[in-house]
Amino acid sequence: MVLSFVVAVVGGWALFSNGYGPLALAGRSDWVRTGQAKDRIDRALRVTMDGITPALSYAGADFEVLRKPDLWDGEPSMGSDLTEIVVVRTVVSRAKLPALMDQVAQAWKGLGNRVVERSKPADEIQGMDGMGNADGETYLTFLAKPQQDSTYRVKFLVGTAGVLYQPAHEYKPLPPLGRAPYDADGYVIDPVDDPYWSH
Repeated sequence: MVLSFVVAVVGGWALFSNGYGPLALAGRSDWVRTGQAKDRIDRALRVTMDGITPALSYAGADFEVLRKPDLWDGEPSMGSDLTEIVVVRTVVSRAKLPALMDQVAQAWKGLGNRVVERSKPADEIQGMDGMGNADGETYLTFLAKPQQDSTYRVKFLVGTAGVLYQPAHEYKPLPPLGRAPYDADGYVIDPVDDPYWSH
């Protein structure tokens, strides 16, 4: 009798703390399913990557999952914001960066995007933020970080909010990309010199 009670309490606690309590279960239908969110993000990334000519070389993709705050009764929320990050291997020269940003902005227009913000040419880190619709609202970011040799390392980030929680390691990168390698210092990128983009 006591053992049954202990098992029931421990089992109930495990379910409660893993998003299977009454409030979390009741709210599950409010969140976008993980497959639907991933398809939305992949479509936006594919439109972005296909809109760049000549094509870039990629190191891979990674994911960030930001879980929503716990519910008022202490249950973990089953909601999250999902972002897929595509890391570019191609070295982009300072001279070609505006052309790349223009091509990306044009590709985003195909998603019904409006560029919400674009950095000024004098800013050290160059970037653009936008919003589009790839069968649902998507958040689009282009980020170019300067290197010491006056070139840039580029990343594309596409995200969507209100997604049913799933840990980041369970998502698969946009095919044919693999997981972007990284270490304690960040992404490990084997740079590619491109005859067009790098000069």
